[in-house]
This record gives sequence, structure tokens and C-alpha cells, in this order.
Amino acid sequence: MIISKTPLRISFFSGGSDLPAFYRKAEGAALSVTIDKYIYVMVHSKSRGNYVTAFDGINDYDTLDSMTHDITRETLKEYKIKNKLHVASISDIPGRGSGLGSSSSFTVGLINSLKNYPDSTVLAEQACNIEMNRCEYPVGKQDQYAAAIGGLNLFKFSKDTVSKSILNVSKETMNRLQNNLLLVYTNIPRSANKILSEQSRVMTDDDKFNLVMNGRNKAIFAADLLERGDLDTFGDLLHQAWVDKKNVTSGITNDSIDEIYDLAMQNGALGGKILGAGGGGFMIFYCDSNKKENLSHVLGKNTRAVTYDFKFTEDGSRVVYGDETIT
Repeated sequence: MIISKTPLRISFFSGGSDLPAFYRKAEGAALSVTIDKYIYVMVHSKSRGNYVTAFDGINDYDTLDSMTHDITRETLKEYKIKNKLHVASISDIPGRGSGLGSSSSFTVGLINSLKNYPDSTVLAEQACNIEMNRCEYPVGKQDQYAAAIGGLNLFKFSKDTVSKSILNVSKETMNRLQNNLLLVYTNIPRSANKILSEQSRVMTDDDKFNLVMNGRNKAIFAADLLERGDLDTFGDLLHQAWVDKKNVTSGITNDSIDEIYDLAMQNGALGGKILGAGGGGFMIFYCDSNKKENLSHVLGKNTRAVTYDFKFTEDGSRVVYGDETIT
């Protein structure tokens, strides 16, 4: 058996500029950090029998073509895996539809379990190929790179390349930022692909394109704010980015999300946003650390939201058990 451990991520700023519909026209950018919540992927090779997947439930498949889980099926096809496999996955926190990049963390983790790439950039590129080309999902590239590389990163996206800027952010600033962030699960399910498809479609509208451009610019500005240690301006910038983001397409927010956001802003938050495509999943809020406990209490009392403790991490995906060769 081989087990990989791949982090989830908080995306602070991007606005969707990592989507092909944007970066084929203008350079995109995303500022994100990985956290100590993980997707674990377990792969066990068998010489005979059926393919078995264990995610939300246990499924048994006679053939690879009959497998309904797109990412697993297409990954095994891409690498021409001949042996029948058991593939299982578990998450530290609600993973599916979380907005924390869980699907891409799974893809990265599965590929790492099969191939154990020493180069994290190659691992990210392979995951992008699976999701964007083989599965034809309407996704961007930031999540795969964040999961594979780990840590705090400013990624920039162009038509042909993805680059990573080296940020000079002090440990003291990172500790303060971590302590001033509240991670909130809305308890609202959503379909990211539907929202992302709509967001890609509206990139032909100049006004919508400019809103995403604003998000791209904020990612670059926010990286500078972190290097300068100006966290309160960083928190306010989150609010500005949220105002832009929710006006890109109607599915990004809803009454329940707006209720959570408004309550947070009324009880100490300087800014916040939905994580991922929108529509549900997790949100992040910035507030002074001495206000977090009360903010968590207010949200828990008045909404279905649940808060989670977390810490930033520096490592990307890695194999933590086993040295079996999958063929």
C-alpha cells in the first residue's frame, strides 16, 4: 500500500484569473497558502479482481472504462496502470465541495501515490493535465500548484507557463496573519464546476473581465502588503475582493452566505470571502485575534456555520507510507 498526504489551501486572492478564459487574454495571479488539513490517498495494487474505489461509498468496477469517478479513471488511463487497484481517500475536514481545493489535492495525491514525482512543479502540471484535459473540467491551475508545492505562494499564470514569485514575509507576520484568520464552514453544499463554467463564459463581457482583473491586481498588491507586514490593509483588501468576486456571476453568493458575511463584518471582521468558486463550502475572515472567539460564537449561534482551527504549512504533497511500485 502507498499513502500520500496532500494539503488543502486557502486562496486569498485570484478572482478566477487562473482560469484559461482569463489568462489566455491577460496574465493571471493567485495568492494562497496551504494549511494543516489534508487529503490522504491510499493505493493498493492487486494482480487480479476488480477495481475498487472508497470515497463517499465503496464501489466495485469490472473494467476501468466502467469507473464513474472521472479523476481516478483518467489518471489510471494516463499512466497505463495495468494492475487492478484499490483507491481510497479520506479528508481531515469536509472535503467535497469545500472551496479548499480538495479535488485538486486528491488529484495531486493520487498521482503522487502512483508516480512519486520528486519535482513538485511536474506533479502540478500532471494534475492540471488530468483535470483540465482528460476530465475536461472547467477549472483553473492555482489549486494543483498550491497542493503540490505547499506554503505561501504568489502564482502567476500565462497562456503557456505558470511561475512562482519568491515572497519575503517574516515569520512574525505569518504568525499574526494565522492568528487573525477565522476559517468558517458554511454547511452549504455546492457544485464548483457549474459556477466555474459560468465564470469562464462571462469572460467575454468587458465589465466581468475587469472585475476578475481587479482580483488579479489585488493578489499582487496583497503579496506586497504581507512583505511589509500591513495586515489590517490586507484584511480590508479581502473585503474589496469579495465585493468584486460576488458580482462576477450570480451563483457565487446566496442569502445564507450573505447572512454569514454580514454577521462577521458586524462582529469584528475587517474583511473576508468565500473560498474557491463560491456558492457554499468554506469562508475565511480576517479580524483581530482577540475578537475571534466572540465572532465564532456569534456565527455558531445565529447560523449553521462551524469554525475550524488551523495552522499554515510549508510542505506540499508527499508520500508518507510505502515504497511499492504501481504498474
